[in-house]
Amino acid sequence: MALPDGFVDLATAYKEPPGNFVSIIGVVVDIMQPVRSAKTGHWMFTFKLLDRRLQDSVNGSEGLIVRFFKDSESNLPQVRERGDVVLLRSAKLMPVNGVPTVVSNYQTRTQVFPVASIPGPGYSIAYQGTNRLHSLGAPADTEGLTLAAQAYVIQLKTEVRLPDAKTLPEAVGKKREAAPVGNAGPPEKKARHSTFGNKYQLVRETHHRKYADLCVQVVKKYFSQSGKCELYVTDYTENRDVWYYAPPEERNGEERDGDDFGHLANKAWPGPYGWLVLKINVMDPHRQFVNNKVDEGDLVLLKNVKMKIMAEGAKLEGDIWRDPDNPSKINVLKLLRQEIPEIQELLARKEKYWAKRNLQHPPAADESAKPTKGEKKRLKKQKQQEERAKAAADAARVAERNKHVRCSNEEASLMSVKDILDLDNDRHIHTLPNGTTYVLPFVNTQYRTKVHVVDFRPKAVEDFAVPPVPPIPDRDATPSPIDSVSWDDSQKYEWYFSLCLEDPSSSATRQALPAPDTAEKPRIWVHVRHKDAQFLFGNDMDDPQNLRTNPQILAKLKEKMCILWGNLEERREGEEVAVSNRPFECCVQEYGIKLDEDDPERGEVPFGYKKLFRMFGATIL
Repeated sequence: MALPDGFVDLATAYKEPPGNFVSIIGVVVDIMQPVRSAKTGHWMFTFKLLDRRLQDSVNGSEGLIVRFFKDSESNLPQVRERGDVVLLRSAKLMPVNGVPTVVSNYQTRTQVFPVASIPGPGYSIAYQGTNRLHSLGAPADTEGLTLAAQAYVIQLKTEVRLPDAKTLPEAVGKKREAAPVGNAGPPEKKARHSTFGNKYQLVRETHHRKYADLCVQVVKKYFSQSGKCELYVTDYTENRDVWYYAPPEERNGEERDGDDFGHLANKAWPGPYGWLVLKINVMDPHRQFVNNKVDEGDLVLLKNVKMKIMAEGAKLEGDIWRDPDNPSKINVLKLLRQEIPEIQELLARKEKYWAKRNLQHPPAADESAKPTKGEKKRLKKQKQQEERAKAAADAARVAERNKHVRCSNEEASLMSVKDILDLDNDRHIHTLPNGTTYVLPFVNTQYRTKVHVVDFRPKAVEDFAVPPVPPIPDRDATPSPIDSVSWDDSQKYEWYFSLCLEDPSSSATRQALPAPDTAEKPRIWVHVRHKDAQFLFGNDMDDPQNLRTNPQILAKLKEKMCILWGNLEERREGEEVAVSNRPFECCVQEYGIKLDEDDPERGEVPFGYKKLFRMFGATIL
């Protein structure tokens, strides 16, 4: 198929002279996790693209390297997995270590087509009119998609053979694919050709200790008070290892079907019945997406579902955990295009099941299944009570919160300090394909929390402003485009201090604050760096200076911090007074630093990386 106007194939782009601008389309065959420059704070994201001509060429057959530099991780292209198709306009060729590399610039426009949203060539006719493929990117970048470019994307997916994934490296921070481990279950079947990739399976094919991508319909959705979400899904294939849901004609009033916790009452179960429904436990950040975007009856693609049977006598279930290598990645995709072959097959199985069932067991014609007037009134009253209780809880939360501190990212749910610390390593344990497990030293992710300040460092507020240390140039290193930032000698001091945070107590006033090392409640030390401190103090705060010789700035700083931590400073100065402060909301980022070879702590942390936390996103009004 001919390329759209203005685009070149990747083999041609690979040979373009340095400095030329190109527009290209390719399939993602390799991804590296975004990394942040310690010097400038900019983010770098690297992946490889491949098309048919480059795959068959002598040079570059492993893919053309594409590299993006952005000041925020959220501005990077939303490339999520191998098989995605990326369309780039006005990207620049710039050799890196002698290897042709496509580098983003301010003109570059990006459009990403998730692999699950691209249909097979047999369904391309549906996209020859006004229909458009689902894609990710800024509206200004995605609205210009032509029919020729769309047809090329569909064709490209079938032409490119994804290379086998390489052996997983042991180094921290590399991209990993969760793979089946152990010898449980029957032998693996040969992977079928699927729109959803090689990990796609039917429910009937899943079994213990295996990972799978599932195309399913949501039957029921439940949320527990602990914050977990349970999805009950089906693709209308039978698996005898899942829970059995008895049809109405088999029930005697004493038996209970469904899960082992009794969440699913017989009366509310809509079907299908038998061994057709799989329970999926959904954790953050996927839970938030399910809560806001997925409804019962929706068709969804569930990625990287870990199948399990917890104990003898238990049933097969699935878990969708946070990806430790990409904590913000959502592994639940709502499927809107029903012309995808796998969805067509699912809907055909569904129609066949219900046609057969209704023929054998016609629906009851009486009105007993419909709620009575009294039942409707009771349900309406219950809903009103729940709404009032929620409104009261929200009002109490707002009243308890420090109204003089505002936090950004309000759409993010709050997480406790205990959950952020992950004391049981639920988010930090990683399993290799050979079954070996180890604890990751850190995961690059961000949280939103509500906390009290219980301690601070340095001990004297006068030391919250420190002389900055200018970066030391490396004579042997080739400067990166994003590292060429001049040093501002006019900035003589910068903010830098640390706060010890704790989950709010039942009372805003605390009579005694034990030392952080001996406290029963989990506590977390967060660093507040210069830019985050400026955001915290607001626009009415002067630039930092030597606070020991500038009493005016010091007084204003103490006034600001008093709003944040109450009379904590007075108590630390020896006064026998109760510490009083209101909880406030802020954002916390988890990150890691690699310790030097001679650092005494290096042997005490995994892989030589130390886990740290940073506070940001809060402003004192």
